[in-house]
Amino acid sequence: MKKTCIIAAVFMVLSPLFAESSKPFGFDIGLASGGPVYGGSTNDSVSSITDMSGFKRIITGCNGDFFYSPVDQIHLFTGADTLADFLWNDNWYSYHIDYAFLFGAKVYPFPGGFAASAAYALGCRNDYYNTAGTGSVTSHAEWGNGFRFGVEFDFSKMLNQKYVPALGFYYRFMPRGNDMYDNVFAAYVSVEL
Repeated sequence: MKKTCIIAAVFMVLSPLFAESSKPFGFDIGLASGGPVYGGSTNDSVSSITDMSGFKRIITGCNGDFFYSPVDQIHLFTGADTLADFLWNDNWYSYHIDYAFLFGAKVYPFPGGFAASAAYALGCRNDYYNTAGTGSVTSHAEWGNGFRFGVEFDFSKMLNQKYVPALGFYYRFMPRGNDMYDNVFAAYVSVEL
C-alpha cells in the first residue's frame, strides 16, 4: 500500500512535465520601481544628496524577457531588466543606471497564477554625479555575475484572459568588484504579449 501511494504521488508530481504547453513561446514586458542599496563609494554620492533637505528622487525601470514554456507550469526565460535612480537637489545630482541580462526559470507550482523565479544575472551600473565633495564624476561599476530571485502573481493565468497584468517583486544581488555589492529590490507590473 505504501509503495502504491508513493508511486501515485510521484506520477501526480511529474504529470505536468509530460503535458503540452498551450503557448510554447512568448514575451513579457513590464515597468518597475524599487530601492537599490549600493555598495562602496556610490553610497557617498547618494548620501550627500539625501542628507540635504528638499532633495528629489525618482526610481524607475523596465524589464522584458522572451520565454519558452515546455509545459504551462514552467517558463525558461532570457531577458533584461534595468533600474534608473535619479536624485537631485538644485545643482547637485546623483544618477545611477543599473542594468542586467538574465537567464533563468519561472515555475508556477500551483494553479491560479502564483510563480517563483530564479535567474543568473550579468550586469553593470553607470554612475553620473556632481556633489559638493566630488565634483562632476562619470564612472561605471565593473560587470558582475549575480542572481535574481522573484515572486509574482499573474492575474491572466487566474482569469484565463490575455493582456491582464502580473504583479511581482524581485531581489537582485550584483557583485561590483573590489568586494563591493549592490542589492536591488524592485516591484513590477508586467504583461505577457
